[in-house]
Amino acid sequence: MKANITVSSKRNAQLELIPSSKETQNLSNQLVGVLPYIKKDNMSFMVQKLSYMEVKFFALDESLEVLKKDLSKLKDKLQEVAIGACKQSGINFLPKLEHCDDLTEVFNKPSIAASNNFACFFDLEATNHLSSNDLADKDEYIFITGPESGFSDEERFTMLEKNISVKSLGKNILRAETAPIISATLIQSFLGNI
Repeated sequence: MKANITVSSKRNAQLELIPSSKETQNLSNQLVGVLPYIKKDNMSFMVQKLSYMEVKFFALDESLEVLKKDLSKLKDKLQEVAIGACKQSGINFLPKLEHCDDLTEVFNKPSIAASNNFACFFDLEATNHLSSNDLADKDEYIFITGPESGFSDEERFTMLEKNISVKSLGKNILRAETAPIISATLIQSFLGNI
């Protein structure tokens, strides 16, 4: 951090802080991703890129063979990846990875249930695209992306029952680690953060 000396004497000095171009201001609006656990390298890539965009995330362990391994080691590795991304990009935000067993657990979290938020899930079966009107005057923006196999009928039902909007990212089928990055970029762009 840099500062200009505005007053200087033998006994005191006054400084005026100069904002650094590398410092990021905390987003007034929080971006939250609800993501599947995927293969370790792909998950690391995804966490790194989402950390650059100041996304807080929840990871779901539904029906994934990845979790037959030690989850605590994976979480530690992902935290290291997030720390490295923050150091490299110079941002003052460390995303927190929270593990949840299912979507119901995510939406029962007090931080999400009590907020003025917009929540959507991106699905290949959707026909509506995200618009700036969807994001107007919200405190938190939650996006949900599915595993490589897509959402199950039960997951779709749960999200629609919770009044979560279904949106399209386009006609192309995206990899499980790519969809969250594109989702976050799209929302950040609508919010004017990119």
